[in-house]
Amino acid sequence: MQRTSFLSLLAVAFVLISSCSSSDKSAVAIPKDAGFVFHINTASLSSKLSWQEIQSTQWFKKVSAQSEDSLAKQLLDNPDKTGINMQADLVFFVKKQGRTMYTVFEGEIKDVAAFEGLNKQIKPEGKKTTVGDISVFQSDEKSITTWKGNRFISLFAIPMPDAYKFSPDGEEQGTPKIHVDTLINFAKSLYDLKSSASLTSDDRFNKLLKEPGDVHVWVSSDNFTGDLMGDVLSATKISDLIKGNISAFTLSFENGKIDAKSTSYYNEEMGKLLSKYKMKDIDADILSRLPSENLVGVMSFNYPPDGLREFLKVAGFEGMANGGLGKVGYSLDEFVKANKGDLLIAASDFTLTTEQRSIPSYEEGGTPYTYTKNNPKVNVLFATSINDKAAFEKLVSVVKEQTGGWSGDSTFPITYSLNDKWFALGNSVDQVNKFLAGDAKNKHAAIGKLAGHPVGFYVDLKKILTTWDNATPATDSTTKAYLTESVNMWEDVIATGNGYSGGSVTGHFEINLVNKSVNSLKQLNQYIDKMAAQGNSGRTFSF
Repeated sequence: MQRTSFLSLLAVAFVLISSCSSSDKSAVAIPKDAGFVFHINTASLSSKLSWQEIQSTQWFKKVSAQSEDSLAKQLLDNPDKTGINMQADLVFFVKKQGRTMYTVFEGEIKDVAAFEGLNKQIKPEGKKTTVGDISVFQSDEKSITTWKGNRFISLFAIPMPDAYKFSPDGEEQGTPKIHVDTLINFAKSLYDLKSSASLTSDDRFNKLLKEPGDVHVWVSSDNFTGDLMGDVLSATKISDLIKGNISAFTLSFENGKIDAKSTSYYNEEMGKLLSKYKMKDIDADILSRLPSENLVGVMSFNYPPDGLREFLKVAGFEGMANGGLGKVGYSLDEFVKANKGDLLIAASDFTLTTEQRSIPSYEEGGTPYTYTKNNPKVNVLFATSINDKAAFEKLVSVVKEQTGGWSGDSTFPITYSLNDKWFALGNSVDQVNKFLAGDAKNKHAAIGKLAGHPVGFYVDLKKILTTWDNATPATDSTTKAYLTESVNMWEDVIATGNGYSGGSVTGHFEINLVNKSVNSLKQLNQYIDKMAAQGNSGRTFSF
């Protein structure tokens, strides 16, 4: 009888991520044309949260006790039974080759017999063969696990069908077949991968791995998508702007926060655009215009309107954009003339009230079903800077005519106004007018964190959760407990993006926690345990 392997695989994932203790990047092979790479810094992760700490939580003990999968139980209790070397790096990557997408997971083996036994337990019907000096365990026609010496490589192939090739009865045609020999040959090429063909020959990837962090992610735009959207890209010429672009991310579980850094590398064509049409930093004075002191979220960025027009031109969308705007009596040139390039969206004054509602019983004389409904309310403000008032007023007229006006409804009325410098729209007349007046000069917590960057995003999690907690009746004890734990855990979210410099654009994202003295991975483990304990009451948390 075939084993249900989901829990087993989940257990392996927990083990691999949480139990490793050092790093050896020579143990993995990644081809330079990999589209997506996920690299786990095992030493850093295990120094912040040990497997023993996970095992001591109540949620883990409950999952382990209730598991009907004996293999999952064994792995959860003793990670060494995987046979995998928990002192070496682990890598997952995706590579497109021809009309097939390959996903690969690789690392080192500590105990070959245990590793082979693990594969047989997960897939009892699987078959082991030997090809030269490589051991091959075939799980099914699209996946294999191989090992050679102290290294293992698991591969799973996804055939990509040709678009629009269907038979008269609607069945898809042209999907390539996956042969085991193809998978084995791919594994061979990885075991024998030369340094010149390895992603480690790319200085940008090496720079990523040297970044202090727990997880590294690499995404190659053209290698990941390949020709999956070839017809669309060739028609719009957008491929000229994305070919060769790379995104690199580093995730770290630091004390008091979850921290992520990004670097986006652009090709020469895109680089020319970004160099010529530079984004300007957000001005602190713009953020200080926000009229409410009870700010819960804001997004602000600057863009060069003439750069947007040039981007559309290079991408092949200029004619389409002008054609569409021309039908309503407007043009790209007028849009560029109207806008200065500063844009802001803010949410403030978040409140929440609850009310009891009842639904009559379907049975005559039955007890009505009573439930609590949450009624959130928030003021939303949108603002954008004006370069030419007459051109912008024409834009407003066009939008009003096409949308039937901006009156909104009784639950979310919309009002707008403009002066020589700003256009503002929102559901509060008072806030729209005060923003345009520009005399608020509020010192919001977000100002110092977002100002000085072309792109900024901020959400006050603690304020939102506290409002929800205060509005929740004490009689709803389970929901109240969930919210109280969340208020004590989460503080805010901050994201910023920088301008183009040296061939790349950098960004920063962080989720800040209330407790600043303990690393966020350890806190997440504790938070999950507390939330799971509340769930034992039998109720499910819902908004």
